[in-house]
Amino acid sequence: MTDKRIYWMGVLLTGLGAVVLSPDALLFRLLESDLWTAAFWRLLLMGLTIMGGLMVIRRRRLIGDIRAIGWALAPAAICMAISNLGFVYALTHSTVAETLTILATAPVFAAIFAAFLGERPPLRTWIAALAIAAGIAIILDAGFSGGTSAGNVGALIAAISIAGFFTIGRIRRDCDMTPALGLSSILSAIVCGCMADTLQPADGDWPVLIAVGVFILPIAFTLITLGPRRLPAAEVGLLMLLETALGPLWVWLALEEAPTEATLLGGGLIVAALAAHSLAAWRAERPEAAQVQ
Repeated sequence: MTDKRIYWMGVLLTGLGAVVLSPDALLFRLLESDLWTAAFWRLLLMGLTIMGGLMVIRRRRLIGDIRAIGWALAPAAICMAISNLGFVYALTHSTVAETLTILATAPVFAAIFAAFLGERPPLRTWIAALAIAAGIAIILDAGFSGGTSAGNVGALIAAISIAGFFTIGRIRRDCDMTPALGLSSILSAIVCGCMADTLQPADGDWPVLIAVGVFILPIAFTLITLGPRRLPAAEVGLLMLLETALGPLWVWLALEEAPTEATLLGGGLIVAALAAHSLAAWRAERPEAAQVQ
């Protein structure tokens, strides 16, 4: 496969993954079950679907794939599990717009983490990080008066944790991290199950839980895990803004949850910083040079 085909395959996988993932927040809001019960089934179905799919596709090679990840398996699974829990908490204690905007900062956190691996993030990354910090500060400050501060902190923890998952994946770029994704879902489901008063969801929730846990999340996260292996980090951050834009739109159209002025101001600053950072990096990293990592 030529470099151009590899690049455009990465664009297709990552962009499609972001679009598929975008209605997740809306569907979670539509569930009638309590927080931890809904999260338990959402994550358990996702984990079982991913691991079951890998067993069918990889068969006997799956054990070898898991062994190949080696030491990175546990920290990667834990990081993604924390991100899952933070995201679920944020959705029920904050607005979708605030949650997804803060979560979109993960690629910049990942770039900063890369500095600890000996890489030197360019000046544009530090400038973007300062602008993002200002945007998050605006959203968090408004959250204290609006009652969404706890949810925003949960979203920030989720962003930092998923950045850790991306960073570990970058270290072990020679491995397929999809098994870690499946195991992290099961791990976080166990935590949610321990927190839930009951594991019996509302009867009307089953269609949504199955749609999200069996189809939307496994497909979206598998695409998002595979796509970035074919793209520079700049394109990944830019394409993931699709979810940031579409997620609140679906909620606004269905539930009329309009973003606050502070969310628009802080979120606008974050999205502008991410877009400018990604576009600047795209100009520095020619698409033709993208290779499978």
